[in-house]
Amino acid sequence: MRCLLRQTQELWFSVKKMGFTGIDETSTFSKPQKYRFTVSATGSTPEDYAAGIVPDYDRYITSFDRTFNPIEGTQVWVDVTPELDENGYIKLTDDGEPTVPPDYTLKRRVDTKMGNVARYLIKKNGDEVGDGTW
Repeated sequence: MRCLLRQTQELWFSVKKMGFTGIDETSTFSKPQKYRFTVSATGSTPEDYAAGIVPDYDRYITSFDRTFNPIEGTQVWVDVTPELDENGYIKLTDDGEPTVPPDYTLKRRVDTKMGNVARYLIKKNGDEVGDGTW
């Protein structure tokens, strides 16, 4: 049997907070935390599509760490690594955006109270489709 540690990869998590400086909207990021978790290759199973369920997420993270408790909307670096400054914070451009932007956003936690595994549904950033209004 294969060890589950082989299937894990490094993920970075940071909470993005919006604020105002005068009349300008600004964003700040919390100090990123690095974890090792299993990430799915796709978002759902063929059985979901056969049942007519179209998922609103692209992939999911599987965690056996019961102390890990992120909030929805957390920014996640899955396929890229954030660029950090000497203090461990995310390097930002002059516009206040990360030099290496996060590629996913945590959408939802799927968990049970008594289980020892949790799934976190993540959505690819930039995949949002407008409602068709201009």
